[in-house]
Amino acid sequence: MESNNRTRNIINIFVPCVIAMLLQVVAVVGDIVYIFVKNCLSDEKTVASRSIETIISQDYTQPMNKAIISAAQFILFIIVFGLWFYKLKKPSVKEGFFGIIKPPIIIFLITAGIAGQFLIDSILALIRPIFKSAFAAYDDLVANVTGVTSSWLMLVAVFLLAPVAEELLFRGLTLTYAKRCMPATLAIIIQALIFGIYHGNIIQGTYAFLLGILIGFLVHKTDNLLAGITFHIALNVSIIAVPSGLFDSITSRILTAGVSAVILAVSIYLVFNINKLIHKQKTDSDDTKDADSDNIKDTDSDDIKDIDSDDIKGADSDDIKDADSDDIKDIDSDDIKDTDPEDIKDIDSDDIKDTDSDK
Repeated sequence: MESNNRTRNIINIFVPCVIAMLLQVVAVVGDIVYIFVKNCLSDEKTVASRSIETIISQDYTQPMNKAIISAAQFILFIIVFGLWFYKLKKPSVKEGFFGIIKPPIIIFLITAGIAGQFLIDSILALIRPIFKSAFAAYDDLVANVTGVTSSWLMLVAVFLLAPVAEELLFRGLTLTYAKRCMPATLAIIIQALIFGIYHGNIIQGTYAFLLGILIGFLVHKTDNLLAGITFHIALNVSIIAVPSGLFDSITSRILTAGVSAVILAVSIYLVFNINKLIHKQKTDSDDTKDADSDNIKDTDSDDIKDIDSDDIKGADSDDIKDADSDDIKDIDSDDIKDTDPEDIKDIDSDDIKDTDSDK
């Protein structure tokens, strides 16, 4: 049985990525069908424009259409993998769907994401002269997002939808299944490798692999998918904040890389330690609550039930007020328990008042 579960988890490591590829095909085919139907219904379009070859070579490659495809596939990812993640993890309302993180941690995650982007760009600037041909496809990819041909929909897709979708896919599902059948460190490396290959570009895939390791450890240590999403969003958004002239010289590239690496390391370190402190405080608070509840549970409910509510109601409140508190304290509780409630009712409250407390 255990062997079957292990095999199933190993298979499930790769299944989400395969499904992601199928969803991409669905988005592309759906887009082509949409363009075809739109051209057929348009009076302005010629018969030639309705052919699949024309659609793929012209309409399909339009910037806005690329943005629509990207947004559509990421929305499909979020729906499919979001439902899968919910079924797998079954998060409570208190924990939140992706998890809950405190404001100080959010600040350092955003700082880490920005520093990570500056570090990536500075390193890419350093190695660009060595791998000129490999950067051609990568530059086209970046231009689609940040260049003049980009659209607001593409920015939303890349900066917001993509981080949520990819974190659900790789850290929400792939990493979870991998940790079930192998040590956590190996599981993080495996999901990062799949994450890098998924990007399909040697330059982007290489740093995606390294980022996958970092985000994997981040999510694993905090046990919080929202931490990975926050870092990922900050990383993607900050691509437009990097000044183009920052890497004009080798000195500036090395200096930027060094400073960014330090800020990134310190920010991640603070995230881990603040999260550990918050977790410890929560554990101590839960222990205190458990201790209090145990004390209440230890109270003998039978003793409480033995007190006749009618006897209490029958007591004259004025008589109780006139009773000497010291006299009451001197009464042995065991004597009270052993006394028949009927006998107590027969005692005249005036007799109690007249009794000498010293006796």
